[in-house]
Amino acid sequence: MRRLLAVSWEMPPMYGPRATQVSRTLEHLGELGWESTVVCLAPRRGGPHWPDGRDPAPLGNVRRVGVPSREESLPVRAAFRLVPSLRRWPDSERLWVAPAARAAIREASAQPPLGFVTFAQPWSDHLVGLRVRHSTSLPWVAHFSDPWTDSPYLRVNGSQRRAASRMEAEVIRQADAIVFVNGQTADLVMRKFPASWRRKAHVVPHGFDRRRLPPAAPREPGPLRLVYTGRFYRGIRTPLPLLRALADLDRAQPLGARLAVQFIGPQVQEFEAAARELGVGGIVSFAPRRPIEDVLAAAARADVLLVIDAPSAGPSPFLPSKLVDYLMFRKPILGLTPVEGASADLLRSLACPVVAPDDVDAIGETVRVLLDRASRGELHVSADFDRVAESFDIHRTTERFHGILVRTFAPGG
Repeated sequence: MRRLLAVSWEMPPMYGPRATQVSRTLEHLGELGWESTVVCLAPRRGGPHWPDGRDPAPLGNVRRVGVPSREESLPVRAAFRLVPSLRRWPDSERLWVAPAARAAIREASAQPPLGFVTFAQPWSDHLVGLRVRHSTSLPWVAHFSDPWTDSPYLRVNGSQRRAASRMEAEVIRQADAIVFVNGQTADLVMRKFPASWRRKAHVVPHGFDRRRLPPAAPREPGPLRLVYTGRFYRGIRTPLPLLRALADLDRAQPLGARLAVQFIGPQVQEFEAAARELGVGGIVSFAPRRPIEDVLAAAARADVLLVIDAPSAGPSPFLPSKLVDYLMFRKPILGLTPVEGASADLLRSLACPVVAPDDVDAIGETVRVLLDRASRGELHVSADFDRVAESFDIHRTTERFHGILVRTFAPGG
């Protein structure tokens, strides 16, 4: 077996999207001959990062080394609430960097790996990587799930942005390989660096795991069901244009018996009042973060799965893991996403509708068309859906990642 050292702050029992993607990739690397040790947060049972306290399932050929962090302590959480800017150097997980780096260096000394990989976000994972690289000189693969300083979600002051830019540049300079989940993100991030660094960049998309599919069940009678899984960011990525479009449709022809929309994820419930004010509270429901099994079950019951991205003045570099996970359900997907970008490209290849996320009229018309297709029994995926989706199967994506690890860790690689 080849030994791999990994750093990922988020791993099960945490059940955010990064925990899901990293754990399934490491588990499938085991099938390709890798034995992984992953340094991750040791969350407090019943605390903010492990609220249900349930033990995670074991992962084949993956050993977790949990490292506690002061970020979970009440004084630190209070300080972050009082002075939110403290979270942005580069993130609240910065407090975990030093103990995590010490743990990773100990593991590398006790059982030397061929190399190591850091999975961001949070970006502090890459800061751990800088310390491990300095101490061990091991080959390093840095995995970027999203843009760092180029992200529209990065809300920082000038000093914080300059600091983040220095951190990002140092990671890109020192890592032997950089992995992005789509070409748009790779181009966006690497365009500001020397051309010689661009040769380090590779693209491996997120992967879905069909083994996580709930058992198939016949559709229950009722209205057309749209389901969204994921978080919102107030003022950036919100469901408000969709809610306004639904309100317009409902005024023209009541939707109560024809449509039900469900939002599941962190911070979605803060839009419940807006839905009531717009008069669509009866057709829209909001549920907080749920265990991954519950989220998958809700997606399996959907007729149409929903992606909502932030508006963008130019092409969007984001290809969220939830969109990739949606593929295994073989259901139509409605993409409220910039009409140019990574998500739009994938959705068009699937022959799924793409609508600008802030175009209320176009959103309403697209929902009306979906309702009409459903009433005629014509709501199904395209003939090309399975062919396109197959390249995102976790076995395919992990094979590509495996190839990058082998080449990067090879002597002289």
